[in-house]
Amino acid sequence: MYRLFIYLFKLDVNKLASASSIYKAAMKHFNIYGSQCPRCGSKGHSSFHDTYDHHLVDYYGGRLQEGSAEIRVASCSSCGHTYSVLPDLFVPHKSYSMLFIMQVLRASLLRTETIESLCRRYGISTSTYYAWKKRYRTHKSLSLSKLEKYFFEKDPHLTETVNILTTSYLYDFYKHFGFSLLQYSITAESHSP
Repeated sequence: MYRLFIYLFKLDVNKLASASSIYKAAMKHFNIYGSQCPRCGSKGHSSFHDTYDHHLVDYYGGRLQEGSAEIRVASCSSCGHTYSVLPDLFVPHKSYSMLFIMQVLRASLLRTETIESLCRRYGISTSTYYAWKKRYRTHKSLSLSKLEKYFFEKDPHLTETVNILTTSYLYDFYKHFGFSLLQYSITAESHSP
């Protein structure tokens, strides 16, 4: 999997309605021929060769939206490896976008409604909410010092209007740990504190 990080910094994500539209805009700026293969590291040997539809659940315009995004698949002529090109706002192997999950977690911190009411509004189960909360805390704690852990409840990505896509946090997390924030996989599980 090849993750798009830096390209999203160039976009005005507040003017784009959905995670799918952000992905489409990011792909317009992506140059596969200059990218590095995630397996062998060679540059200039990758090309697009296929696509697949990725089911996506998002929340914008004040309501739950379901749709799909056409994910581009690339192959490396140097090592023969094929990989998906995913932006950092998609949680690998999951339907919910990073924007959606962060919006739910941020809304829960406002404490203006019960968790059950919040989950009904966003169309998720309470177990999904608690799994996201636990996963976020676990992954966030991997990159926090003891002092930062003390101030965890004041996380600017959840308590302020700081958009996680306009900072380098997702990129830094991926580079440091080798998996994406909120990613569910065997690799990610093995890094749990």
